[in-house]
Amino acid sequence: MRRRSLVALALSLGAALALGRLAPAQAQSLSYEERFLGSPEAPVEIIEYSSLLCSHCADFHAHILPELKKEYIDTGKVRLVFRDETLGQPLAVGAAMIARCAPPDAFFTLINTLFANQKAWGTAKNPLDALQSYAALAGLDKSAVAGCLDSESLFAGIRQGEAQAKALGIDGTPTFVINGKPVIVGAQPLDAFRAVIDPLLKP
Repeated sequence: MRRRSLVALALSLGAALALGRLAPAQAQSLSYEERFLGSPEAPVEIIEYSSLLCSHCADFHAHILPELKKEYIDTGKVRLVFRDETLGQPLAVGAAMIARCAPPDAFFTLINTLFANQKAWGTAKNPLDALQSYAALAGLDKSAVAGCLDSESLFAGIRQGEAQAKALGIDGTPTFVINGKPVIVGAQPLDAFRAVIDPLLKP
């Protein structure tokens, strides 16, 4: 399914664009960039493949990530990269595109907010209105959100990440690729991460 029809199906994109759209030059300036926590020089890299509509992913962000961040990310041992795996859900694609428009320093705050309020926007009669209210917390107005949803670059970047997930055999979320290998599936406890990370930190 093409990007426009995919997002329109979930978010009534035509109505969104009627609210105001970025000028062509502004829309074209949007680009897909990796979003991560931690130092680029960290010896261990975790790539998280998640969907903003995935309840297990929400559990990870609410209960496990704070511990992982304190023990490994904030201490320079781990870099956590977030990649979208929407599993073909149009609403998840739209939410991911909006989140990708947030400034780098607001991205994780926004996705954590979306995870925490997953049921509210995921089951809303008008999910676009709900998503816009959360996007506003990251400084994105309705015009910016419309531009995000119309960005070919953001859509292509998300799809590229999903293609990488498929190449790795990933078919569920969340899945965590640690130093190139998909080794943890699901919202596992911190000890499951320790068991993989700690040996990689040994000289």
